Amino acid sequence: MKNKLSLDESTIIQGIKNNNTMAITYAYKKYYPSVANYIRLNGGNDDDAKDIFQEAMMVLFHNTQKEHFQLSCQLNTYLYSIARNLWLTELRRQNKNTTEIEDFDQLLSEDELLMEEAEEKVKAQRNLKLSLETLGEPCKTILTAFYIEQLSMQEIAEKMGYTNSENAKNQKYKCLLRLKKIYQKL
Repeated sequence: MKNKLSLDESTIIQGIKNNNTMAITYAYKKYYPSVANYIRLNGGNDDDAKDIFQEAMMVLFHNTQKEHFQLSCQLNTYLYSIARNLWLTELRRQNKNTTEIEDFDQLLSEDELLMEEAEEKVKAQRNLKLSLETLGEPCKTILTAFYIEQLSMQEIAEKMGYTNSENAKNQKYKCLLRLKKIYQKL
């Protein structure tokens, strides 16, 4: 008779936070099957399932690094919801029909919906940061000065060496259009 190791969720989460190989391996073995089943039921293959689960684990790892991270649902539900959301995003990206997704949990609880929204925000922030980095100069400096440092257009004109605030405003508008194009391609 084999002695099976069983870890509670808080131990698994702490292990993932600390990048503990045993906890990560345990999480893969315990939670991957439900995600893989969902992906296969909805047009994906084993490679898709592995990729999506890996991304979900990366989101979990990233979130565990936050000071006040605390789950409001079971870890299986959390990972499943992240994976489901990632898979739906992937299907949309591939222009596949997502209206007939088969899901054994069609009705998500309020906590799960809030969690999905939070994950969407994290992804949107990551994509915006990547877009801003791709944008390059002087646009990155202009947009950062306006939206993050909250400088006035006159202050930006002086900082960037533009003749007046209208020129800075026009440049900011052009930069926003370029940023939007980059963001939409992600």
